[in-house]
This record gives sequence, C-alpha cells and structure tokens, in this order.
Amino acid sequence: MKDKDMTGDHHFDQAQLREAFGLFPSGVAAIAAQHDHAPHVIVASSFSVGVSLQPPLAAFFVQKHSSTWRFLQHAERLGVSILSYEHAQICRQLAGQDKNQRFEGVDYHITATGAIQLAKAPIWFECSIYDVHPAGDHLSVQLLIQKLNIQKDTTPLVYHQSRFFPLDATTTALSA
Repeated sequence: MKDKDMTGDHHFDQAQLREAFGLFPSGVAAIAAQHDHAPHVIVASSFSVGVSLQPPLAAFFVQKHSSTWRFLQHAERLGVSILSYEHAQICRQLAGQDKNQRFEGVDYHITATGAIQLAKAPIWFECSIYDVHPAGDHLSVQLLIQKLNIQKDTTPLVYHQSRFFPLDATTTALSA
C-alpha cells in the first residue's frame, strides 16, 4: 500500500467538516476500565458494532493524543457501556476535563478483569484490545468481545448536533 497523501485538495475547513460529522446521529458508548486502582473512561460516538461476527469484533476511534487512552490501552479488559437516555445527564461529566470528577456519583461495577460496566446500560460488552491502527489524527481500535449483557427495556441515547436525544420507540418504524 502506498503512502497516503494527507494534504489533499479539500474544499472545506475543519469547522465545516466537524459540523457535517455532527449531523450524523449516533449512539454513545462509555469505554472504561480500572488501571492502577483508578477508573478511566472515554466517551465515544464513534463506537461501531458488527465489525465482525467471527471473531466477534467492535471498534471505536480515539484521538492519538488522548490522555485517557494511554491508561486504557494497558487495561486487561475494557468495559463498553452503550448509554441509555437515562445517562444523558452524566454523559458530559464522564467526558469532562476533570478526570477526578468523571465517576463522581456514577453507579458502576468493576469486573474481576478490571472492565467497568455502567449501571442501566442497555448493552454492555467486556472486550480485549484486538488491534490498533493509525487513522489520521486518531487511532482505530478494534475490540474482541469476550462477554455481553443486554437490557431490552431501556431507551437508547442518541448524539446529534452536539445534543443528546432519546430514540423514540413510539415512532412507527419502517421495515429494513
């Protein structure tokens, strides 16, 4: 594979690109683990399921210079909690700059392997890191799913245009 030209002839600036990305609604995941006896978390709207069924893989993207990733990348297992609308109030806290306050008042469980599971998450995965690849100013992190838990009676959290919304289950769905 040849080296990629990262300069390109783009006809937009980063603000426009960020705005375009913000128009894409996505779920929200808290990727968390205990490392050196402290909880660490990254909140990601870039989490993706269905990367592979065999082996069972999911993925997310993290900034190369993330100060939290430097801890999480060494964890034995990562807990991935897909957030429900009930988590909307704590979501910004979990993503906040003050790492000492991120888990303040947050109900969570630490597994024997150090993965952190947020209470009332509709879906929870316990994962190990399968592979990591550079992706521009981010890293593409592939996760091997070791365990999962599903809570069907919750309302998923959707991130759209820098705001949180519930996924309204009362709206008539179209067949896929």
